[in-house]
Amino acid sequence: MSTVVPAEKAGAKIVEWYSCIIARSIDQAILLKEQASALVKNMKPNDKILAYYSLVEFRHEMLLRQNAGMEEEERFAKIEPILENTVDHLLKYLYYFISGQNEYINERYKSAIKLFRKAERLLEYVDDDAEEAEFYYYAGWVYYRLNQYPFATSYAEQAKTIFDRLGYVEKAISCQIIIAATNSEVRKYKKADEILKEALQQAEMYPESKAVVLRTLGLNAIRKREWEEAEHYFRSALAIKEHRQSPIGMKSQYNLANILFRLQRDLEAREFFKKAEVGIHYYRSAEYLARSLVTKGLYIEKGNLALVNKGIDLLREHSLDFEIAEVAEEASAYLEKAGKSQEALKYMKVAYEARLDQNSMGVDQG
Repeated sequence: MSTVVPAEKAGAKIVEWYSCIIARSIDQAILLKEQASALVKNMKPNDKILAYYSLVEFRHEMLLRQNAGMEEEERFAKIEPILENTVDHLLKYLYYFISGQNEYINERYKSAIKLFRKAERLLEYVDDDAEEAEFYYYAGWVYYRLNQYPFATSYAEQAKTIFDRLGYVEKAISCQIIIAATNSEVRKYKKADEILKEALQQAEMYPESKAVVLRTLGLNAIRKREWEEAEHYFRSALAIKEHRQSPIGMKSQYNLANILFRLQRDLEAREFFKKAEVGIHYYRSAEYLARSLVTKGLYIEKGNLALVNKGIDLLREHSLDFEIAEVAEEASAYLEKAGKSQEALKYMKVAYEARLDQNSMGVDQG
């Protein structure tokens, strides 16, 4: 006959497990998940601890797979009724925060920030520096994706300060990436390069983080229209196995293909584009599906503007204004080079309007 486990003991093990998830200690998190599961299985019935376990289990799946499937989302939704009547502020915080993380991973940025705002109102009940930093970190990423750059930088800087103090090197590097990316998107390219090259030195012992820094340097080079430099950085990132086999590696495959098309190295570009398309559909990335439509329309089907427009419409559906501006400017440059000045002007207007929307739209809109 198995011994009944006190709920407090199971709860403490779940806290330990969640701390490893925040620190991205994957092997340790897997081990602690097994231990927590065994304790919960033999625990005296406790709805609060079961809800806590389910929340952390869902976050664990996001860490391992980066894109939770529908089955996990449906299971996760069942937790909400338990929280409606609870006075446990920490449990409510975790629910809103982890829900927001899931929305972020699935590219639903406005939904994510609404959930993060609810979580932030409960942040005072979180008595853990690493958890507080994790919140600031994700908030920084979401505000960045919503083009709210001052907010993104502020949250990323707060997160980095705590991660530095705790010795979470990779997390601190990720915060530097957010800060650099905001500088890049407001055309402070030199400042972005400086931040990223400092981060690159710190990332030497961390292959995944090093690859993402290299990728971000590549994106900055694209915005400077320095194609050969961008190619170098993306090839360097993809030379790292951990990156090449990850969801973000799919994006780098696409970016490299796009650069090679711009350099008129079509045969090589098509090879990378085919690989990228497989990943884009597998990971269901709306942004990169849209970008791939634009690339296909311009370079593979040689000016099929119906595909270009389809890609822009998809970006518009997801309120990705900065991305609309980027692909519209690319289409305009392609058409100008082809001697189609009127059509080039049309896409330059699309880019201009997207940048206006990007700079004027608050996160509560849409």
